[in-house]
Amino acid sequence: MKCFAISIGTTTFYLALSAVVSLQAQTFDESMSDWPLDLKINGVIIANGSDVASNKQIEIFLDGAGGQEDANIVTLKFGSSSNGEPSQQRWADAEHSNFNVPADVSLDVPGEHAHGIAGLQELLETATGVWLESDGNLTRVHRRLLNHLTPRLRGVIDRGGVIYCSAAISRTLGRHEITGGQMFGDQGHASIREGLNLIPDAVISTKFEQAWSRSRLQGVLGSHPRAIGIGLDEDTAIVLRGRKIWAIGSGKAHFMTMANERFPMRTKSIAEPESRRANPYERLVDLTAWRRDAIDRTLEAFPPEQPQKPFVENGTLLIVGGGGMPDGMSEQFIELAGGEDARLVYIPCTERDNISPRESRIVEFWKSQGVAAADVVHTKDRIRANEDEEFLEPLKNATGIFFGGGRQWNFSDSYYGTEAHRLMKDVLARGGVIAGSSAGASIQARYLARANPLGNIDIMAPGYERGGLGFISGVAIDQHFTQRNRQPDMSSLVNRYPQLLGIGIDERTALVVQGSIGEVVGENKVFFYDRNQVAAHDEPDYLALEAGQKFDLAKREIVVADDQ
Repeated sequence: MKCFAISIGTTTFYLALSAVVSLQAQTFDESMSDWPLDLKINGVIIANGSDVASNKQIEIFLDGAGGQEDANIVTLKFGSSSNGEPSQQRWADAEHSNFNVPADVSLDVPGEHAHGIAGLQELLETATGVWLESDGNLTRVHRRLLNHLTPRLRGVIDRGGVIYCSAAISRTLGRHEITGGQMFGDQGHASIREGLNLIPDAVISTKFEQAWSRSRLQGVLGSHPRAIGIGLDEDTAIVLRGRKIWAIGSGKAHFMTMANERFPMRTKSIAEPESRRANPYERLVDLTAWRRDAIDRTLEAFPPEQPQKPFVENGTLLIVGGGGMPDGMSEQFIELAGGEDARLVYIPCTERDNISPRESRIVEFWKSQGVAAADVVHTKDRIRANEDEEFLEPLKNATGIFFGGGRQWNFSDSYYGTEAHRLMKDVLARGGVIAGSSAGASIQARYLARANPLGNIDIMAPGYERGGLGFISGVAIDQHFTQRNRQPDMSSLVNRYPQLLGIGIDERTALVVQGSIGEVVGENKVFFYDRNQVAAHDEPDYLALEAGQKFDLAKREIVVADDQ
């Protein structure tokens, strides 16, 4: 066994690294299967609530297809006639193929064209844009054709292309499609069939300004609570690029998740913004966050009324509030991880699939200190994070992990519930060290604070609260605390979840945790919010500790030194 005695502030910690350790301290009970694997689409989808496209929709479509010079467009018209400008004129300067698909088409030959299904599929293999329009409701044959073509349509999106859909086809884009009943204005009951799922986990209803359309969508969500409801007013379309959705047109797009015994129905309506500088909270929807929220509503309550006590049985947490590391902490991280025997992993926080060399400079510093191993681990592919042995290898024997700064929901998207996540917890179970700054601080808690993908204003973000990696339970951690005036935010969080201990960490300041004891290290303060204690009316609702002071996170009290 190797033992290291490391002095941090006024306290000496002892770290034991042994081949025989108890893994019970870091329980891995987070789920892989519940959460989305497809976090975004690579291209663009335009879903129109009307049958006629606006000039702005055409402009977005052409831009997504590569512009008029480079676009390779395939147009499919379902029905006996088309609406709007003929496609030959619309795409006059673009290479295209145009298919009219009448209601009585056979699956062997679309319309009068000799290409057939195989030929059409071949054309879609190289298409950069696909224009799908209908002059009315789709027939059974039309739907069968769309089902045949779905893998190729998905391929267009995967290659970064664009798909436009008029109203009837827009209704097929979600995981579930509403058909029949009040869609046609009668008093029958709408039915549900499997959709194309090109807009994942959604169900789309048009003519949403009509009461029957709204009640119909709510009825579908009642039987499919993990779906996201999207309602489109007439003369309104949504554009999905990546994972962000915005509206264009004269009406609004409406989003909802279903109510249950714990939550009311969640709704949001967005309209075309007057400016691209408009508040993203008002003009955008993050589809992945809404999908996560719908899933979260079907799981057990979180955070639980009685969360596990904050306790780190093995190893050490270095939780840094951003703005730079406290003096000497980078070196102390290495020593806590084993000094020359340290095997270190840096995990950056970014939405990008790949990172730049600049983002891994910390690894070069570690190597300059003579550590045994230093690696970068990064992916946006949850399957890779769960199954790729080469990717997972650096985590298997790591003695220290450092999580970088950015937006902490990225860590949740990539790793929550995966095999990589389990291996991260094993680092602590072996007596190693987990460190992180800014986003890398918040992610260490089981509850994830400030994780709205649209911005960093909200401290509570539906869909991502159950997103922390859970190296410590029973707390919520915020950072850049005093510097960004975040005290009222933490007050609101613990008012809603009094079972959690709120922790706010200033910049260039850290909370170093072993067992249940956290010591403040650095230039500024760490703030503790405990709703088990009632503050006087004219007093702060927190305790603020300075460097050298300690707090028992489990008992929620200041640790008094023996000589005091």
